[in-house]
Amino acid sequence: MKQNIIVALFNISSEAYQAFSELKAYSQTTDALVAQAVLVKKENGLIIPAESTDFTANTVEGTWTGGLIGSLVGILGGPIGVLLGGATGALIGSDVGTAQTLGEAALLENTAKKLDNGSTAIIILAQESNEAVLDAFFHRFKTVILRQDAAVAQQDVLAAIEAQEEVARQAHEAWKKQRKAERKEKVEAFKADIKQKFDKLAAKLK
Repeated sequence: MKQNIIVALFNISSEAYQAFSELKAYSQTTDALVAQAVLVKKENGLIIPAESTDFTANTVEGTWTGGLIGSLVGILGGPIGVLLGGATGALIGSDVGTAQTLGEAALLENTAKKLDNGSTAIIILAQESNEAVLDAFFHRFKTVILRQDAAVAQQDVLAAIEAQEEVARQAHEAWKKQRKAERKEKVEAFKADIKQKFDKLAAKLK
């Protein structure tokens, strides 16, 4: 049994919503146990959670936001997700109908690249002994399925969070240096202006 993060990418939003509606009524099996799921969409460069379900909680919304899925969504919607996504992102093409098991760092990067503006994705935390069960569920739609071991995904998310914090730190340092340079210029201009005023006063005494 493997604990996996599964990302099903859709190029038809209505199919994503239909799949998620059916997923909320999913009949658990020993071959594929679904713990949490969230439906996200990308609009104007923003990753927006649209719906979620948590089979491990007492409420429908559950606590996915504080776990691995929530962190993954946060990274995809942050500066690291933008950097990983780059200028590419077209989902439509030969990848539709495929299921890929990915190694380290690949889930974040592939999801960021394939989740283009206007597209949607369902992200799932599942325990699987047979990947064919959830593959068959999603392949009824036009999807690309990405899969990664949950522990590896967690390592990648933690590394991405650290990288994001480092980027923020460097940006803050650069901002402070720029502000310091701007202040120095303003002080020098102030000193020159004051000196000019006193030079004029002194000239009148001559």
